[in-house]
Amino acid sequence: MLSSKTIDQKFNDLRTILKNKSRDSIKMDAHGGNTILFVYPPNKENIYLPRMKKNYPEAHFIDIAKIFTKYIDLIGYDNFMEVYEEYKSEPEKLFKSKGSSQDLYDLILDEVKKATEENKMAIIVRAGVLYGTGIENISIMEESTVFQMK
Repeated sequence: MLSSKTIDQKFNDLRTILKNKSRDSIKMDAHGGNTILFVYPPNKENIYLPRMKKNYPEAHFIDIAKIFTKYIDLIGYDNFMEVYEEYKSEPEKLFKSKGSSQDLYDLILDEVKKATEENKMAIIVRAGVLYGTGIENISIMEESTVFQMK
């Protein structure tokens, strides 16, 4: 079990990085991107998420679980299940296609773009939903939209 001190230290470290590091330093640490990966155990989400929202109330929170649900609603549950069965060995074709129809990856990037337009820090939560979709955190972090964020 994580102690409060461990959680406090993680948030203190994040605050220090965001407050004291220059954007160039963050970009160097993120290999040219504008990202910081703040990882917490899923079973401690009830501790981390409220605190993240309290500490960064002006941020644009992007909840991948909600976007995933929206994606399924857009294509319909039955259709999703049919297509998923067809592409479960190649999930990126369903969730991150290069086709003309909107997929899960596009919906995520749309939210990142909204954060950019609002000039807000984008905080992606519940990224564990991406497991098995062929979409990795690094895919999002290396997107040109993210690289161009202020």
